Amino acid sequence: MRAIFFTAIIGLLFSSCGDDTPTPQKAYVQLDLQPVFGNQPFYMDSIYTTPEGYKIKFTELKCYFTLFANGDSSLHQAALFDYRENGSLLFKKEGDYKTYSTLTAVLGVDASLNHQDPSAFPNESPLNISNAGPMHWGWNPGYIFMNVEGKVDTIPDGLTNTDLSFSFHIGTDPYLQYLQFDNVNWQSIAGNTKQFKLKLDLLAFLGSGSSAIQLNTEYLTHTAAGQEALTQKVITNFKNAISPY
Repeated sequence: MRAIFFTAIIGLLFSSCGDDTPTPQKAYVQLDLQPVFGNQPFYMDSIYTTPEGYKIKFTELKCYFTLFANGDSSLHQAALFDYRENGSLLFKKEGDYKTYSTLTAVLGVDASLNHQDPSAFPNESPLNISNAGPMHWGWNPGYIFMNVEGKVDTIPDGLTNTDLSFSFHIGTDPYLQYLQFDNVNWQSIAGNTKQFKLKLDLLAFLGSGSSAIQLNTEYLTHTAAGQEALTQKVITNFKNAISPY
């Protein structure tokens, strides 16, 4: 009987020791895209001044990114940036940041995904039609890659009367843009999470010189026939406005 009791006690001790073994923490990576306007903080619906003296405000700021990876190491399939609804967060998921010292992505929905049935993506995917909503063109199989809208006053008379609307909806495969970030500087934030933070400079997006979007005349493109030049300018400017923060 004593031997049985002693064996039971030893078993409990070993069992207790096993329970004390710490559970390894999961590691996460997080990507953020923070809009700015030159050297100013950015707020939706706030008034800013362009180099031409125009008063401008942004009312919609959305875009898709897909196929985040480093070579053959895939990180994330798709992220929908919607600054009004979700702020600067693109995505957060489990992953080892050391695998992604270089990071590539597609600005827009890659052609391998763009023409699939949007209702067939998992419910949690940003590409599912319930999450894409108006970022998917029902009349043209495919997604809107970038949606920037706002109001502008193009008469620099000292008054603020933002009565001219601008609307840039860019999509279709020819306008996909490719991003690459080398020597990614992952920063520790709350918990066991590493963050890579990007910025979107909306002053740079408006362009300068030959790349400038002339808002008094170039205020509308929905990627339709006859709008190719402005469509290319808008999506190229948007890509070039993205950089590490």
